[in-house]
Amino acid sequence: MGDEPRESRRRLLRVTGCGSLVALAGCLGSDDDENGVNDRPADWCFEDLDESVPDIEANAPSIDGVERKAPENLLSKEDAGYHCGPVEGQQCGNCTFYIDDRDGDAIGACTEVAGQIRSVDWCELWAARAKVQDG
Repeated sequence: MGDEPRESRRRLLRVTGCGSLVALAGCLGSDDDENGVNDRPADWCFEDLDESVPDIEANAPSIDGVERKAPENLLSKEDAGYHCGPVEGQQCGNCTFYIDDRDGDAIGACTEVAGQIRSVDWCELWAARAKVQDG
C-alpha cells in the first residue's frame, strides 16, 4: 500500500508532462492551415510599414549596388504584387533590389517599390542577387 501514492504521483507527472508538451507543440505551430496555406491576407503587414523611407535608405544603393529610382517612378506595393512573407524561399532580403536596413529599425527599402520593405517579404519583381555575399 505504501507504493500507491508514489505511483499516483508518477502517473500525474507523466500525464501533466505529456499535456504540457502537446500544448507547447500547438503554440510552436505555424499559421498555416492543414493544407500548408497561410490563412492571412497577403497584405497583413502593410499597416506596420510606413510609406516614407528614411533619407539614409532612400539615397542608398541596393545590396547589389542598384541605385534607387526617383520617388515618382517607384511602384506601389500593390502594383509590385508585394506579399507579407517569403514565397518559395524568395524574399526581399535575398533580392538584388533590396536596400538593407541602415537606420537600425530592422526595416529596409527597395530600389523599385515605394515605402518601407521588410527583408522577410516578397514581391513579383524579385530578382536573384547579382553578387555573392562575402562570407
